[in-house]
Amino acid sequence: MGRKKLWTERLTVPLNEETVERMDSLLAKDEVRLDLIRTAIERELKRRERQTQKPG
Repeated sequence: MGRKKLWTERLTVPLNEETVERMDSLLAKDEVRLDLIRTAIERELKRRERQTQKPG
């Protein structure tokens, strides 16, 4: 029996060459682009969730 999928959905995100080059230049050793993208998305989601919880 196989293991449970960690990522249940795929998204295709068109990015310009400059953005990809910037990402690649900042990757840590042995880090893959997807790790950087997932981390950035998670941070942005948390930031926006905090904003929606502020009164006013």
